[in-house]
Amino acid sequence: MTSPHLKGSQPVFRGQGLTRPRCISLLGAPVFAVVVALGSHLSPVLGYVFALLALVMIVVALHMESVWPTQSRQEHALVFTLFWGTMLGGVVPFIVAAFREGGLSAVMSIFTS
Repeated sequence: MTSPHLKGSQPVFRGQGLTRPRCISLLGAPVFAVVVALGSHLSPVLGYVFALLALVMIVVALHMESVWPTQSRQEHALVFTLFWGTMLGGVVPFIVAAFREGGLSAVMSIFTS
């Protein structure tokens, strides 16, 4: 006998299930990811600015609850685009490059140092 709140991926509260983001958000994130990736490779100053933007967007997106839309609340298109664009264009390539150079121990050292 299991509780209905513990079954599968059913949300505890109604309207909190994840939904598909709007098209503008889904198009904006990869476009901005390309801008972040190219800008980071072109200039160290731009890379630094995009890294700071990624940190700010983590805080903003979590505060506004716009990381991913739910059934009861749509994402904010600009926040979604900037958050996922900086993650996909700046953070993910950095982690992949660290993994290619030093394996899992190099990735773990990013988070432990």
